[in-house]
Amino acid sequence: MKLYEAIFERRTVHNYLDAPVPTEVIKRCLEAAHMAPNHKMTWPWKFTVVGKQTREKIVPLACALKNAKTPAMTERIRAKLMNPGALIAVSHQTSDDAFLHKEDYAATCCAIQNLMLAAKAEGFGSKWSTGGITRHPEVYSLMGINENEEEIIGFIWIGAPAQTPNVERPALDLHVEYLD
Repeated sequence: MKLYEAIFERRTVHNYLDAPVPTEVIKRCLEAAHMAPNHKMTWPWKFTVVGKQTREKIVPLACALKNAKTPAMTERIRAKLMNPGALIAVSHQTSDDAFLHKEDYAATCCAIQNLMLAAKAEGFGSKWSTGGITRHPEVYSLMGINENEEEIIGFIWIGAPAQTPNVERPALDLHVEYLD
Protein backbone atom coordinates (compact mmCIF):
# COMPACT_ATOMS: atom_id res chain seq x y z
CA MET A 1 0.00 0.00 0.00
CA LYS A 2 1.26 3.45 -0.85
CA LEU A 3 1.70 6.12 1.81
CA TYR A 4 -1.17 8.35 0.68
CA GLU A 5 -3.52 5.38 0.48
CA ALA A 6 -2.72 4.46 4.08
CA ILE A 7 -3.21 8.05 5.23
CA PHE A 8 -6.48 8.59 3.38
CA GLU A 9 -7.95 5.15 4.10
CA ARG A 10 -7.00 4.74 7.78
CA ARG A 11 -10.01 4.93 10.06
CA THR A 12 -10.67 4.18 13.71
CA VAL A 13 -12.02 0.63 13.77
CA HIS A 14 -14.35 -0.30 16.62
CA ASN A 15 -15.31 -3.86 15.65
CA TYR A 16 -12.85 -6.62 14.87
CA LEU A 17 -12.99 -10.15 13.57
CA ASP A 18 -11.75 -12.86 15.92
CA ALA A 19 -8.43 -13.32 14.14
CA PRO A 20 -4.82 -13.04 15.28
CA VAL A 21 -2.35 -10.43 14.11
CA PRO A 22 0.93 -12.14 13.19
CA THR A 23 3.88 -11.30 15.44
CA GLU A 24 5.90 -10.20 12.40
CA VAL A 25 3.22 -7.62 11.55
CA ILE A 26 3.28 -6.23 15.09
CA LYS A 27 7.07 -6.03 14.92
CA ARG A 28 6.98 -4.12 11.61
CA CYS A 29 4.36 -1.73 13.00
CA LEU A 30 6.52 -1.11 16.08
CA GLU A 31 9.56 -0.52 13.87
CA ALA A 32 7.54 2.08 11.94
CA ALA A 33 6.46 3.70 15.22
CA HIS A 34 10.08 3.87 16.36
CA MET A 35 10.92 5.92 13.24
CA ALA A 36 8.81 8.86 14.46
CA PRO A 37 10.48 12.22 14.89
CA ASN A 38 11.47 13.17 18.40
CA HIS A 39 12.57 16.69 19.01
CA LYS A 40 15.41 16.29 21.47
CA MET A 41 16.36 12.74 20.44
CA THR A 42 14.97 11.50 23.75
CA TRP A 43 13.26 8.41 22.27
CA PRO A 44 10.58 8.87 24.93
CA TRP A 45 8.15 6.13 23.87
CA LYS A 46 7.63 2.65 25.21
CA PHE A 47 5.40 0.04 23.64
CA THR A 48 3.96 -2.68 25.86
CA VAL A 49 2.43 -5.50 23.82
CA VAL A 50 -0.35 -6.82 26.05
CA GLY A 51 -1.04 -10.54 25.80
CA LYS A 52 -4.28 -12.41 26.45
CA GLN A 53 -3.43 -13.32 30.08
CA THR A 54 -2.85 -9.70 31.04
CA ARG A 55 -5.95 -8.60 29.16
CA GLU A 56 -7.97 -11.15 31.16
CA LYS A 57 -6.67 -9.51 34.34
CA ILE A 58 -7.81 -6.09 33.08
CA VAL A 59 -11.39 -7.28 32.37
CA PRO A 60 -12.64 -7.13 36.00
CA LEU A 61 -11.15 -3.66 36.44
CA ALA A 62 -12.76 -2.44 33.20
CA CYS A 63 -16.11 -3.89 34.32
CA ALA A 64 -15.82 -2.07 37.66
CA LEU A 65 -14.93 1.23 35.95
CA LYS A 66 -17.90 0.88 33.57
CA ASN A 67 -20.15 -0.18 36.46
CA ALA A 68 -21.16 -3.37 34.63
CA LYS A 69 -24.26 -4.68 36.36
CA THR A 70 -25.44 -7.38 33.98
CA PRO A 71 -23.78 -10.44 32.49
CA ALA A 72 -24.46 -9.03 29.01
CA MET A 73 -22.63 -5.80 29.79
CA THR A 74 -19.74 -7.72 31.36
CA GLU A 75 -19.48 -9.86 28.23
CA ARG A 76 -19.46 -6.78 25.96
CA ILE A 77 -16.59 -5.29 27.96
CA ARG A 78 -14.73 -8.60 27.96
CA ALA A 79 -15.19 -8.97 24.19
CA LYS A 80 -13.89 -5.44 23.62
CA LEU A 81 -10.72 -6.18 25.59
CA MET A 82 -10.14 -9.68 24.27
CA ASN A 83 -11.26 -9.62 20.64
CA PRO A 84 -8.79 -7.49 18.69
CA GLY A 85 -5.77 -9.48 17.60
CA ALA A 86 -3.34 -7.13 19.38
CA LEU A 87 -3.32 -4.56 22.13
CA ILE A 88 -0.36 -2.23 22.62
CA ALA A 89 -0.13 0.20 25.52
CA VAL A 90 1.89 3.25 24.48
CA SER A 91 3.56 5.28 27.17
CA HIS A 92 6.21 7.95 27.35
CA GLN A 93 8.77 9.06 29.90
CA THR A 94 7.60 11.82 32.16
CA SER A 95 9.70 14.88 32.89
CA ASP A 96 9.68 17.59 35.52
CA ASP A 97 10.51 20.00 32.70
CA ALA A 98 7.07 21.02 31.37
CA PHE A 99 8.38 21.90 27.92
CA LEU A 100 10.27 18.60 27.52
CA HIS A 101 7.19 16.72 28.76
CA LYS A 102 5.12 18.38 26.02
CA GLU A 103 7.79 17.66 23.38
CA ASP A 104 7.99 13.99 24.40
CA TYR A 105 4.21 13.64 24.44
CA ALA A 106 4.02 15.07 20.91
CA ALA A 107 6.79 12.78 19.68
CA THR A 108 5.02 9.76 21.15
CA CYS A 109 1.78 10.81 19.44
CA CYS A 110 3.73 10.86 16.16
CA ALA A 111 4.91 7.31 16.94
CA ILE A 112 1.29 6.26 17.49
CA GLN A 113 0.29 7.70 14.12
CA ASN A 114 3.14 5.81 12.44
CA LEU A 115 2.03 2.62 14.21
CA MET A 116 -1.57 3.02 13.04
CA LEU A 117 -0.59 3.85 9.46
CA ALA A 118 1.70 0.81 9.38
CA ALA A 119 -1.17 -1.37 10.63
CA LYS A 120 -3.35 -0.02 7.81
CA ALA A 121 -0.59 -0.69 5.28
CA GLU A 122 -0.44 -4.27 6.60
CA GLY A 123 -4.18 -4.68 6.01
CA PHE A 124 -5.32 -4.29 9.62
CA GLY A 125 -7.53 -1.80 11.39
CA SER A 126 -6.62 0.09 14.53
CA LYS A 127 -8.02 2.25 17.28
CA TRP A 128 -6.36 4.68 19.68
CA SER A 129 -8.23 4.40 22.96
CA THR A 130 -7.94 6.51 26.10
CA GLY A 131 -10.08 6.76 29.17
CA GLY A 132 -10.17 5.72 32.78
CA ILE A 133 -8.71 2.29 32.13
CA THR A 134 -5.55 3.79 30.63
CA ARG A 135 -5.03 5.99 33.70
CA HIS A 136 -5.85 3.49 36.43
CA PRO A 137 -2.97 2.63 38.81
CA GLU A 138 -3.82 -1.09 38.68
CA VAL A 139 -3.37 -1.11 34.89
CA TYR A 140 0.07 0.44 35.34
CA SER A 141 0.89 -2.28 37.86
CA LEU A 142 -0.43 -5.11 35.65
CA MET A 143 1.71 -3.85 32.77
CA GLY A 144 4.84 -3.23 34.81
CA ILE A 145 4.77 0.49 34.03
CA ASN A 146 6.02 2.79 36.77
CA GLU A 147 3.48 5.62 36.90
CA ASN A 148 6.07 7.89 38.52
CA GLU A 149 8.32 7.56 35.47
CA GLU A 150 5.93 6.97 32.56
CA GLU A 151 2.51 8.09 31.40
CA ILE A 152 0.26 5.84 29.33
CA ILE A 153 -0.95 7.87 26.35
CA GLY A 154 -3.34 5.22 25.16
CA PHE A 155 -4.12 1.70 24.12
CA ILE A 156 -3.72 0.89 20.44
CA TRP A 157 -5.99 -1.92 19.28
CA ILE A 158 -4.98 -3.70 16.08
CA GLY A 159 -6.96 -6.36 14.32
CA ALA A 160 -8.80 -7.53 11.24
CA PRO A 161 -11.68 -5.08 10.89
CA ALA A 162 -15.21 -6.45 10.95
CA GLN A 163 -16.19 -3.16 9.35
CA THR A 164 -14.39 0.07 8.60
CA PRO A 165 -16.37 3.23 9.24
CA ASN A 166 -16.72 5.95 6.64
CA VAL A 167 -15.96 9.37 8.11
CA GLU A 168 -16.94 12.64 6.46
CA ARG A 169 -14.31 15.25 7.18
CA PRO A 170 -14.83 19.01 7.02
CA ALA A 171 -13.33 20.81 4.06
CA LEU A 172 -9.58 21.36 4.40
CA ASP A 173 -9.86 25.07 3.59
CA LEU A 174 -11.75 25.54 6.87
CA HIS A 175 -8.53 24.56 8.67
CA VAL A 176 -5.84 26.26 6.61
CA GLU A 177 -4.77 29.86 6.44
CA TYR A 178 -2.18 31.17 4.00
CA LEU A 179 -0.18 34.25 4.95
CA ASP A 180 1.65 36.61 2.62
